[in-house]
Amino acid sequence: MRTRSKLKSVLATPLFFMLLVIIMGVSGCSNSDRAAQTSESGGKAITVAISADAGLDRLDAGAYDGSMNVHAMIYDGLVEYGEKGEIVPSLAESWDISEDGKVYTFHLRQGVKFSDGTEFNAEAVKFSFERWIKDPSNSLNVATAMESLDVVDEHTITMTFNKAYYPFLTELSFARPVRIISPTAVEPAGDINGTFVKAIGTGAWMAESYKTDQEAVLVSNPNYWGEKPKLSKIIMKVIPDPQSRILALQSGDVDIAGGQMGKIPVESVPLIEADAALSLQKTPGTSSHFMIFNYNTPALQDLNVRKAINLAMNKKSIVDDLMNGIGQEAKGLFPLTIPYVTESNNTWYGFDPEEAKQLLAAAGYKDSDGDGIADKDGMPLEFNLVLQQAEYPEWKTISELIQSELKEIGIAVNLQVLEPNAYYDALWTSKAYDLILYRTYDDAYNPHSFLLSLFHRTAEAPAVVWSDAELEAQIDTAVGAMDLQERQSAYDSLFLRMYQEAMFAAVYFPDDILAVNHRVTGFKPGYTTFTPILWNQLDVGSND
Repeated sequence: MRTRSKLKSVLATPLFFMLLVIIMGVSGCSNSDRAAQTSESGGKAITVAISADAGLDRLDAGAYDGSMNVHAMIYDGLVEYGEKGEIVPSLAESWDISEDGKVYTFHLRQGVKFSDGTEFNAEAVKFSFERWIKDPSNSLNVATAMESLDVVDEHTITMTFNKAYYPFLTELSFARPVRIISPTAVEPAGDINGTFVKAIGTGAWMAESYKTDQEAVLVSNPNYWGEKPKLSKIIMKVIPDPQSRILALQSGDVDIAGGQMGKIPVESVPLIEADAALSLQKTPGTSSHFMIFNYNTPALQDLNVRKAINLAMNKKSIVDDLMNGIGQEAKGLFPLTIPYVTESNNTWYGFDPEEAKQLLAAAGYKDSDGDGIADKDGMPLEFNLVLQQAEYPEWKTISELIQSELKEIGIAVNLQVLEPNAYYDALWTSKAYDLILYRTYDDAYNPHSFLLSLFHRTAEAPAVVWSDAELEAQIDTAVGAMDLQERQSAYDSLFLRMYQEAMFAAVYFPDDILAVNHRVTGFKPGYTTFTPILWNQLDVGSND
């Protein structure tokens, strides 16, 4: 009892209450208090969760190493990718294109300096491009089709190509390897074969410090030519585990998480929405999930079977029932966020199981033995559906729904969940599948790059998704059309061709989701996955 009495005596002292107030003030420090402390200790800063190492020590503008997001923060391109693919000026203030579409003359912004204070000019552009343009492993058309790169004067440079190809400008907006690095970033300085030393660009941000697999710290570039960032520092904190990213958000250890920087699991969305300190930012994505048909599978060569599979799948249910309302009902290969995709050409098969059954019957399939599976000539209508969960955990749940829905119309589906290496081997090499889930590329790579990669033959192999000579000719017309109306017409035609032939099964249009602490103000989503946020507009303030 003496111990308890002594403790009671201590709790009653004025000194204890003073200490308690101090402790509560420190431990209960709000996010807005933390922001104020950050500001007093050297400018406004935020912390962003990323899933993998930023790789600042190898962030060469002419290479594919390190974080693409950080790459685009440090280095500028000649042009930028704007809303729905609009190409807007960046280091090039304007450009002229020859009548035959083969010569591009860029008029460069004047008075621009790299982050180390050296001058940006046409020679720096030529230096940057010559470091990677002849790499035989580079498949960009801006590289393979370039015949010459000529400095006209200090602020003018000309690129000459061997063909007309409208996406040249789109490729020049990519995060890499087309962005401009200072000749002083290599040793010996100015040597195109020199060794990369440090990331030195003209972008709004520059590297301050870096700890491998822990964090990368970026600070605002004092020499930046554009709108100055409102923040002085962005800390990129490596948190590989998705659930740990959610905990870090809830604790206030990070201010922003999500998007391609480190995805937020759909099942964690209710936690974020219920947290008064956080806001959930949803924007329609630029990628889609779809199902590939193996055109070597005999049953899938029947158009009625392909149509039936599409009609049996309830795309709206995927959004509403499986994805907590996040995303859009799939209506075609690409969502409306992609250039040349319109309300009129973005149509696909709805949900109509009865019509699906009729189409299977027209194809000669019926359940002759009463087992619930349609058959023809003694062969059951049965397919193997291949998927992976490592990158897209939601695919397992979606596939189980598809399996159930196809069974309802008499199609048996066997699910095969593979680890990523085996999955990609099945997709690209062995073709060991009947059906396989895949996704389109993102933003600036759509629609042209994805169509050329997956729906067009190469010198070595037929098209990956569906081999169709008429479609390939339409793709060739679209990418070579310098006239906007001709180009749109070509895209309208090829999207119609895909629909008429049911060349794939549309599955799901995901949203891009990010969680943002309320102390962060000025949030606005970017237009590409490599610039998911307009970083320069971010600020910090009170969340009261």
